[in-house]
Amino acid sequence: MKNGFSILLTLVAILGMSVCAFAQDANNDKAKTVEIAIARPANKALPVTAKKLPQYLDEDLVKQHKAFRSFARVKISALNRNHRFSRSRMVVTKMADGTYKARYHVIAPESMVCQVRRSKSKTVPYVGVLSYKEKIFEASGATAKEARKAQFHTVKVIPNRHIFCYKNGWK
Repeated sequence: MKNGFSILLTLVAILGMSVCAFAQDANNDKAKTVEIAIARPANKALPVTAKKLPQYLDEDLVKQHKAFRSFARVKISALNRNHRFSRSRMVVTKMADGTYKARYHVIAPESMVCQVRRSKSKTVPYVGVLSYKEKIFEASGATAKEARKAQFHTVKVIPNRHIFCYKNGWK
């Protein structure tokens, strides 16, 4: 009886939050997704430890995820700045028909996705995965100067994934 009442109370709370979220979304142009999770141990006899704790309740993991996102933003900025074919070092080639094609690469910061998980290693407690999309832009012109100044468009998107280890900081 008591367990059924707590489930009913939880469902009423979820419904209330959903209605509030829907009312707020009605005022905004863009709808937002609201995710709600309920934590209930499957076996009450087993205690919940940090290793068994759900990710959204693990405060250390949330802290490391925030630190990793900050590290990843700096990393993407450095990758863009140092890329061999960045906009400042774009490649201009003369085509067979006499026109010129300019090409450069850029990593879209908005495509960044970060994931952090606990590791089973004692020396590396966390592992972070950084995923992003690298875009290749091209433009054409009658001269090399015109090609550099022309309207660029995306010709290819390359997905990338990097794995980082946390050992006294993200590296």
